[in-house]
Amino acid sequence: MDISDKKLQQLYSNFLEFADHMSGEYGAMEVAAIMMTQALTIYKSALSEEEYNRMVDSISAMRDQIKTFDKPVIQ
Repeated sequence: MDISDKKLQQLYSNFLEFADHMSGEYGAMEVAAIMMTQALTIYKSALSEEEYNRMVDSISAMRDQIKTFDKPVIQ
């Protein structure tokens, strides 16, 4: 799949807006849990077992590189 940086940035912005809206209705922790579960399900469905395991290991290894949102983006 080929997707432009501009299109990917728009997807990111749209998803962030949706997550912010849902966080106001359900709470940030609940929304984050659903997002993480959905993301892992998509990876598990789209990747081989080896690729999936590498992806999960990569996510775990990057845990200290994750940045926080400036408040009040997600409440």
